[in-house]
Amino acid sequence: MNLGQQPPIKSLIVRLNKGSLILPVNLMAELVTGGELLPSEHPGVEGWLHWRNRQIPVVSLESLCMEEDAGESDEGKCLILHTVSALPGLPFIALRVQGGLNTLEILPDTLRDDHSGNIQRCPYVARQVRASHLLCFIPDLPAIEAAVAEVLQLTAEQQEPEVSD
Repeated sequence: MNLGQQPPIKSLIVRLNKGSLILPVNLMAELVTGGELLPSEHPGVEGWLHWRNRQIPVVSLESLCMEEDAGESDEGKCLILHTVSALPGLPFIALRVQGGLNTLEILPDTLRDDHSGNIQRCPYVARQVRASHLLCFIPDLPAIEAAVAEVLQLTAEQQEPEVSD
């Protein structure tokens, strides 16, 4: 083994409505059945999932990227992720995913950038790559978390009690 070689990154590949995401396994908290979500009025936040006595924002990457038809359905599952930013009050976010999880050990030099889909650049996608012959997106989690935190701030402001005369 080369001393300069980096160890493989144990990763998850999860399916979205359109495309697949690749994420480090250590970010995953739990995969749960989507079920009923409390509704959200904010673009990008599909709803709120009650999980372990918390309300977790369920993010739709398709909606954040302004893709048509975020495919809001109760059929999918929610992948609950530890956040990577140190944002107060946002220890977890959830992504709506389809089907199960596939794990894969990826060497950093085996990911190849793939622009074949020529997909319009979304600010919430860090890279479009090919892993095991599958076109995948690497999400820009800090950007997604910042967008959700902004929504949470708006929500908190909207819930301020009104002062009555």
